Amino acid sequence: MKKYIFPFGLCLAIVLGFFLRFYKFGSAPAGLYLDEAGQGFSAFSILKTGKDEFGMPFPAAFRSFNDFKTPIYIYLIVPFIPIFGLNTFSIRFPSLLFSIFSLPLFYFLILKLTDNSTKSKWLALTATVFLAISPWHILFGRTNFECNVALLFLLLAYYLFQLAIEKPIYLVFSSIFFSIALPAYHSERIIVPLIVLFLFIKHFKFLISTPYIKYSILSLFLALLISIPTIQIIRTPGFLARVSTLSIFSSNNSWGIKEWPALYLSYLSPRYLFWLGDSGPRSSFPGLSVFYLWQLPLYIHGLYLLLNKKKFPKLKNFILLILIVAPIPASLTRDPFSTIRALPLVIPIILICSISAIYLLEKFRNQWVKFALILSLLLYSILKLYSSGYLLNEYYRASYWDYGWEQVANVINHELDPNLPIVVDNARNEPYSQLLVFVKADPAKYQADNFEVNNQNYYTFMGRNTTKNIGRITTRGINWTQDKKIDQYLIGDSLAISEEQIKNDNLLLIKQINYPDGSPAYRIVRTRRK
Repeated sequence: MKKYIFPFGLCLAIVLGFFLRFYKFGSAPAGLYLDEAGQGFSAFSILKTGKDEFGMPFPAAFRSFNDFKTPIYIYLIVPFIPIFGLNTFSIRFPSLLFSIFSLPLFYFLILKLTDNSTKSKWLALTATVFLAISPWHILFGRTNFECNVALLFLLLAYYLFQLAIEKPIYLVFSSIFFSIALPAYHSERIIVPLIVLFLFIKHFKFLISTPYIKYSILSLFLALLISIPTIQIIRTPGFLARVSTLSIFSSNNSWGIKEWPALYLSYLSPRYLFWLGDSGPRSSFPGLSVFYLWQLPLYIHGLYLLLNKKKFPKLKNFILLILIVAPIPASLTRDPFSTIRALPLVIPIILICSISAIYLLEKFRNQWVKFALILSLLLYSILKLYSSGYLLNEYYRASYWDYGWEQVANVINHELDPNLPIVVDNARNEPYSQLLVFVKADPAKYQADNFEVNNQNYYTFMGRNTTKNIGRITTRGINWTQDKKIDQYLIGDSLAISEEQIKNDNLLLIKQINYPDGSPAYRIVRTRRK
């Protein structure tokens, strides 16, 4: 029976992780943020036309609003649209899938970095459970964030490299996944080269040895081949758009090199990790940090054990490597603590907490006390996550997820006169990407009606056309002087279309979409009626 304990425990951890990520998936967080919708429609456009929304065939980076999105996640969405349709579920599904796959991969990576003993199996299982219930990992596994996909490719590449130490053929597969991780998210552009450099230096002798040299050359060739699309655009304004706007060294930021050490250390600070968390409303849960408060003593004790114990040197090297490297790209941006850009950091911190947990649990002689403690902490964590992530988040933060545009699209599709034009206000946000998704716009027609840039200047021209035409729908700022004279529908938030405006201009209120807390999200009105 003992030999089945760990496979059974791993299955339970995966089931728990799946449930916490799949529960109300596609409907919580409520709404579909504009970046998510933009990536979803780009994938739909690639599926239908082989071009993105701007008419560019199979881009190496996707033009989107004021910057460019990494390509891997968008291409991953494509095969799921024919299965699930173009909706919130399919757009977020790759992140869910990769988040769940990360759990068994994490387990087997830990075993590979240890001695596969009973103690190492308990460590691997504990760390997998911690990852399964991690608020940090769960949040990005339930929403459209490229960082979650990039993390899996990074872990898989590292795992395959460890296998390559025994079987050199795995070196080829490792290089492929490192090369895919590189363009999968912006942070990996820094993290991946640093990890590869560490592995190259540490294992230089065996990489150039007789059995390995041909695989090393082949791996290098494949890595360069896969990276050609990225290399071709690496110096363009589009590729550098995120750096130019977010870097602490860019001219429009007040941060600089003097502030960098403080920004870097904030990612290792217990104050941020266990208390404050990320201040971003879409990259955190209300009232819940990235780790549970009860894990704080484990983090401090685990760091002590990690630095003072000599067991499992390969695991120790891995933890320290990721712990040091992961905060670098995030700390080079203007945000004090960005969980999106530092997601790989979740891995070493969970391992540090797990090392402490295993050490402390060994001190408990009474098995029932040990079981009661573990169960209590698990139940507390799940209830805390449910309260913060599924209740409070929906009630208080729906507006940050652009809640309401699916409901607006349903009204457009089923309740409005199909012969009248529609103007959607975009003075404070740009809802055209959500409308493209929810009205199921034809990508070919949209491309023809909305020229912005030719293919030659796709990565270099940074100008934008904020007025979009989607059939009879136009997204632009409302011009009340002119628009109220035309028989048409106007759609906007409560600032664009106030109750006073409706009364003064004798507008007909067709529908008001409310947020979950009851406050008005959007109003749909008809102007001059015959």
